[in-house]
Amino acid sequence: MYPHERSLVKRLANQPFVLIGINSDPKARLRTAMKSNNITWRSFWDGGKTGGPIASAWGVRSWPTIYVVDDRGVIRYKNVRGPKMDDAVDTLLKKATVTLAENLKSDDPLVRGLAAYRMGKYGAKDARTVVSGLLKDEADVVRQRAAVGLALLGKPDKSLLPLLRKAVADKDAGVQADSLVTLGQAGDRESIGLVVEALSAKNADVRKAAITSAGDLKAAEAVEALSGLTANKDMTVARAAIAALGRVGGKEGSAALKTLAAKPDHPARVWITAALFLSGDKASGKAFEGLLVDDDVKIRRDAVSALVSLKGLETQPLYLQALKDKDASVRKVARDVLKKSKDPGVQKALGETLALEVDDLLPKLRNRQTVSAASSQLVSMGVDVVPLLMERLGTEKTAAGQDGIARTIFGLRSNKSVTTALRAGLKSKVHVVQGWSAFLLHFTSQDSTLVPTLAEFAKSDFKLLNSHSVRALGRFKSKQATDALAASIKKSTLLANTAILSLQRQDTPAAAQVLGSLLKDPKVGPRAASALKRMKTPEAKKFGKPSSTPSASSAPSIKDAQAAKAAAETFVELSQGGLGLKGVGKALGKPEETKATEVRFHAAGGKKLPSRFGPPLGNQNALLVKFRSVKDNVVVVVMTKNRGKYGWWDVLSIPKADFAKLKRLLPASPAKGVKVRKGLKARKRAAR
Repeated sequence: MYPHERSLVKRLANQPFVLIGINSDPKARLRTAMKSNNITWRSFWDGGKTGGPIASAWGVRSWPTIYVVDDRGVIRYKNVRGPKMDDAVDTLLKKATVTLAENLKSDDPLVRGLAAYRMGKYGAKDARTVVSGLLKDEADVVRQRAAVGLALLGKPDKSLLPLLRKAVADKDAGVQADSLVTLGQAGDRESIGLVVEALSAKNADVRKAAITSAGDLKAAEAVEALSGLTANKDMTVARAAIAALGRVGGKEGSAALKTLAAKPDHPARVWITAALFLSGDKASGKAFEGLLVDDDVKIRRDAVSALVSLKGLETQPLYLQALKDKDASVRKVARDVLKKSKDPGVQKALGETLALEVDDLLPKLRNRQTVSAASSQLVSMGVDVVPLLMERLGTEKTAAGQDGIARTIFGLRSNKSVTTALRAGLKSKVHVVQGWSAFLLHFTSQDSTLVPTLAEFAKSDFKLLNSHSVRALGRFKSKQATDALAASIKKSTLLANTAILSLQRQDTPAAAQVLGSLLKDPKVGPRAASALKRMKTPEAKKFGKPSSTPSASSAPSIKDAQAAKAAAETFVELSQGGLGLKGVGKALGKPEETKATEVRFHAAGGKKLPSRFGPPLGNQNALLVKFRSVKDNVVVVVMTKNRGKYGWWDVLSIPKADFAKLKRLLPASPAKGVKVRKGLKARKRAAR
């Protein structure tokens, strides 16, 4: 979602819109994500867990949850994404603009003035004409706020300066901040005293605006206050103050920066050095050679990020130096800049470095615990890694490694050059590359020319590509694809299940015929029947519903019923004694009622029984062991057979009429009152 959020923030930068993020991740992960994903909007930390105070207060139960709130604080939309989110925001923005126009006529001067200011700030239609009329308003607050609004529409007219100076003391922090910024843009040196005073404001936005204005005005009077702000805990404030000192320049600004630079371990030493360079101290540019090899990775990251701002400094050698850094993010910044160069030497260095990057991460692609992070890191390098990955795919011996490489290429599939590389892979001399290329291409194209290759690998000895190819064949409705799926069913049970799902996905008459031929197969018949039920093609309906009467081979015997009854009674006894599932004892009645009274048979394909704990029993035989009656219902324990033994599946209360329709297997003697407490105590002692 981050790319869309960034585009939304950029598109609505000058509109009455704000994006606020609430994050439940651990702080360290949040900071990393904010930097790597360029999250510039305001974000709040919610305690590092999903049940944090903010999420609880808003009733959030799933992540991510998105609320779109209107200008009055009312939630208007929930969980809209993509274009729907854009539409929702644009709709509310139109309403907010109408509200501003209405507020211009308010009897309250505070409301009237705020509307005038915001119309100018957000560039509303006819704002200049409408707001200009309020410069003659009888209320001072309206006039000064209107002046700020007009100043934000363009370079402020000198006639507005007196009102802008008054606006610095406005009760609204937004008005204060924007008045300071516009005074700096206007070069109003008469406001320097106000700017210096605002540098100590409690409001962070006002303070940052004052810092910006001090730099714009080259206010030597502000150097002392700016120097103090360079030690602010908020790094955005500290960096802004350092940059402002550089813009102030001159004797005072440069002296302050040199004082700061004299501290070799200063956490903002990169930005201090950059500010010195931009203030005219060109010799300070050499310091970046040392900053790029600093032991602190944060310093190296800051240094490579700052290079782009150093106009007049030859940075290519520095970027080449950063290309060899141990840190991936430092290398990425350098690589993104250098790949624009046409210098053959630079291009050679990029190719060599990229190959090393891929080879360093390849072992992590083989590991289930590290593959996700390694793949994401490779994807972030861009499509230039694809040719290298295709080469490594041909030499990789492990299935996990091949899967990790394919996963990475899949993450870059939207780029046309990736499709071109995969098309070339179909003709590769390396057999396995052909198979992976066909599999990856099927996600973006249902080209029938892929079917022969997919069919070949569906029956090959490459186990991983067997299942991948079988899944891919489900997207093609040709006879060749259906025949390949039918053949793969005989290869293995696991592959048969995948092939049945692909035949269901084909949903063609030919696919239905293949599934119909499997109905009598005891291993795959039930799955084939289930797939036929879900298909829409009329051919699938010809096979009808599977018979509710079990075949002789699948029907349980009296011996089965006795085994199920004994297992159910043991389960009930343990549950009532507190050794089994809590709550089951209450459902089954008194502690001494541990004997079953009847056993009936529920056949696969019969009426589905409700189930709380597992999937419905529509395609699975089960024995229902009755324990007691409750009004019009009977309480039963549902027992199913697994590896020759009966185990409990569910505890249900079902209508007597439904229970009576099932085939009776084992009528039991009436329940006898059996005290179980002694037996339980003995079992507990034995367990000790």
